[in-house]
Amino acid sequence: MHRIILYAATLVPVVGCSSKSSDTTSEATEDSAMVNIDLADDTFKRILKKHGEDVDPSKIPKPQQTVMLVYHSYGILGNGGFQYLFEGDFPGDPEFLLTRQAYKTIGASDASAAFEKAFAVFPNSTPPADIDRRLEMWQSKYNLLDSMKDKSSPDSMYFSAMDGVMEKLNGYIKANEAEFASLPK
Repeated sequence: MHRIILYAATLVPVVGCSSKSSDTTSEATEDSAMVNIDLADDTFKRILKKHGEDVDPSKIPKPQQTVMLVYHSYGILGNGGFQYLFEGDFPGDPEFLLTRQAYKTIGASDASAAFEKAFAVFPNSTPPADIDRRLEMWQSKYNLLDSMKDKSSPDSMYFSAMDGVMEKLNGYIKANEAEFASLPK
């Protein structure tokens, strides 16, 4: 049985060569982006620490569910697009309905549009439970290479929205800080 195992996405910044006279504004922006990634990563890890690696997102409080599903899917999609997402299942979210709602909850409208377009491949926007059938349907319409040549492909749309997703996720965490206060450090 195919199953996606929860993991904390490893996000490695790509740093180009630069001189000492580099723009301090861009350095500050890079630093704050790392802080933002760290906030989401830390919150995700705290959720897993409280509920365990095999947590069923449908059984935890909505704010924690939202962070968990957005952050987890962010890592999966960033590594292999919707193909990679469709290669497995999220326990407690077999049709990714909670995941899609989580993006709407944080206000990540561009990423939500990518999800809508990706899921439109399936009848009633519902992926088949059978992973082989799901992949067959997805691959009949898209592949990851499409994202390089077609900016309107779901993968390209999501990749373009990734920075905004992390900003929205961190804004959501900050706005709901009290909801995460009881999580272990």
